[in-house]
Amino acid sequence: MNPKSTPQFHPDQFMLADYAAGTLPGAVALPLVVHLEHCGQCRSETQQLEEVGARLFEGLDPVPVNEDALEQLILRLEDDSVQPALGAIPVRSGLPRVLQGLVPDGLDALAWKRIGSLRSSRLHFGDPRREVALQHISAGGKVPQHGHRGTEITVVIHGSFSDQDGCYRPGDFLMRGPDDAHRPVAAQDGDCLCLAVLDAPLRFQGLLGRIVNPFLKIRPR
Repeated sequence: MNPKSTPQFHPDQFMLADYAAGTLPGAVALPLVVHLEHCGQCRSETQQLEEVGARLFEGLDPVPVNEDALEQLILRLEDDSVQPALGAIPVRSGLPRVLQGLVPDGLDALAWKRIGSLRSSRLHFGDPRREVALQHISAGGKVPQHGHRGTEITVVIHGSFSDQDGCYRPGDFLMRGPDDAHRPVAAQDGDCLCLAVLDAPLRFQGLLGRIVNPFLKIRPR
């Protein structure tokens, strides 16, 4: 991963505001954190939003809390689904810090499944509604044309890929919905690795789609 790369595709301000407020589901926040490790612009916007929120919070009147509030807070902090913290990228691992606990034994130890040129490995995250996965495309590989039955959030970790809307490099953040269809193609000069979060299966087109679509499901772990 090149920590000096400057992302060209970003989450919108509403998502950044939800992240700053701590209201994003952990699985949704995960790719955003990877993006923030690359993007100084979004880090600055997030910090400003956090400062605004802190000032607004200071102006609120105190309210009574339940006697077990501290215990509940501790339980929430121990929950795997809580929004991940932002950290630096360790050089040795080749993965963002936020992903290292999900890939403790390295990429080669993961169980990969292949559809055409796309290899995918589901990660243990603990969100019952969303699948968190690493997706790998070999250099020059073409993923079959597909749409989306729900929302797919993708952030590039290594390498790059392109489709009809642009070329995506490390740190680029994309959100696709049911109206979006594309055919990702990895660059010829290297493999592409992405983190993807889905709340519904992909919908492949053509003959491949007729064969595999009935069997595709998201499988949260």
